[in-house]
Amino acid sequence: MARARRAHSVLPKKEDSTRLEDFWDEPAPTARLPLSEIEALQGAWTAVSGRRQATFLISGNLFTVHFADGEIYMGSFTVGVNGRHRTMDVHVEEGPHRHKGQRALCIYELDQDMLRWCTASPGQADRPGAFAEADPMHLCLVFRRHRPMTQA
Repeated sequence: MARARRAHSVLPKKEDSTRLEDFWDEPAPTARLPLSEIEALQGAWTAVSGRRQATFLISGNLFTVHFADGEIYMGSFTVGVNGRHRTMDVHVEEGPHRHKGQRALCIYELDQDMLRWCTASPGQADRPGAFAEADPMHLCLVFRRHRPMTQA
């Protein structure tokens, strides 16, 4: 005669104070910055230092960088945080053929109307670790927000 096996429940007993929710981990929070960060980046920026002269236009999550030598890059971006730096992942949708369709990993610092921005070349796998203007592998620029002149 076969003996019936007792089933053991993995659920806590009613008298136990634990809850089912205690048995799973919450997903880790994503390292995204609030919308206000993207809003703070909006506008026209002009390079005031760095090895290339450029204007940087940001509208929503779209950008255009126009370098003084004539190169123009256009595309979209996302922002986040990676350790101590704010990050920007730029997707080059239009630009020089050698960079079109590639992603550029950037870091930035925003202080009201000043933007420090450092980018790896599109397609490079490593994000800059610091704002090193002398580093030939990265382009580091300081931009000042362009404010339209008001009429008196």
